[in-house]
Amino acid sequence: MFSWLLKLLGIEDDKPVAKKAVVVEATVASPPINESKEAIDTINQVANTIIEPEPELPLAEVFPALKANYIKVLSEAGFASKEAINKASDKELLGLKGIGKATLKILRS
Repeated sequence: MFSWLLKLLGIEDDKPVAKKAVVVEATVASPPINESKEAIDTINQVANTIIEPEPELPLAEVFPALKANYIKVLSEAGFASKEAINKASDKELLGLKGIGKATLKILRS
């Protein structure tokens, strides 16, 4: 079937081809660990600045066009942040008392 390829490789198709196992050995050299107090302090400082979450703004500041009663309804329903509102479906938000299409448009802007 692939006789042309076998001939090209110098292998005759009536001879069995011996398979060879290939063993690859690899060594990985790890760099020395620097455990100095300065290095540890630097790592801790970087970690502390990265981990600090940004403070969430109250809904009244995020959506200044919303009246207080709408903010109360949203908060009581568990939507106390913009992220929570973004994760909610339109159907879920429209199911809340007083939330209509106009309010939904404000929430989605």
